[in-house]
Amino acid sequence: MRRLIISIVSLALTLAWPPAVGAGPGVGVAAGVAAADAPRSDTSRVQLGPPETGTAAFVAWPANRAAAPAVIVIHEWWGLNGQIRSIARRLAQEGYVAIVPDLYHGQVAGDPEYAHELSRGLDEDKALGDLDAALGWLRTQSRVDRRRVGVVGFCMGGRLSELMALHSPELAAAVMFYGRPESDADKLATLKVPLQAHFGGEDRGIGADQVAALKAGLAKAGKTGDVYLYAGAGHAFMHEGRSSYHADAARQAWARTLQFFQKYLKG
Repeated sequence: MRRLIISIVSLALTLAWPPAVGAGPGVGVAAGVAAADAPRSDTSRVQLGPPETGTAAFVAWPANRAAAPAVIVIHEWWGLNGQIRSIARRLAQEGYVAIVPDLYHGQVAGDPEYAHELSRGLDEDKALGDLDAALGWLRTQSRVDRRRVGVVGFCMGGRLSELMALHSPELAAAVMFYGRPESDADKLATLKVPLQAHFGGEDRGIGADQVAALKAGLAKAGKTGDVYLYAGAGHAFMHEGRSSYHADAARQAWARTLQFFQKYLKG
């Protein structure tokens, strides 16, 4: 019952997306800019596919109305909550159209137990279908440069970011944060775009051996990949709203992410 109440409240907050808002909680801290001084970005809620089988998505728009590069943001096991919307706003402030598809189709976790249940129940093929729908939606928008679309994901979304990069030729760059990596060289041989990956050196779920295997797999497959391991940081070190947040690792990883997107989406 407690979990149900939390889920309902979280969902209500998630669906209450205002048409135009400023930087979300924690954005200024993680970006190194005072929240009051951060630029504003417009946001909207869109439908991907038919209401019966599709899903909703949160979109953050840059101030410039000219065609801009875009980034698909893949949420953690919590779902489409305020923290992941703040990531999208940060990208919009950097000049990207950022879209966050709701892979849980309306469900949002408020505690780890429920988040674990939701993530275990997520079908990766269906999730990739939702991500493809987000990519398709972006390519119909006049404010999007359809040749310059990237993807970034966190935790569960980090793995999905890599999987999307393995099958979608329409992407231009992919970034994954502490998702379970696919390291098989034969599968990595199908990688369509440059990949950047970030892991915590103290992550108890994804050990240094898995990170090393990803590096070796990319090298064997002859693919472009930058893989970083942050000493002292654990899992979810980018999530500024939780005790796992590691400020130094988060700042360095975010700077590298923006440099990577600058090179492949704006260069």
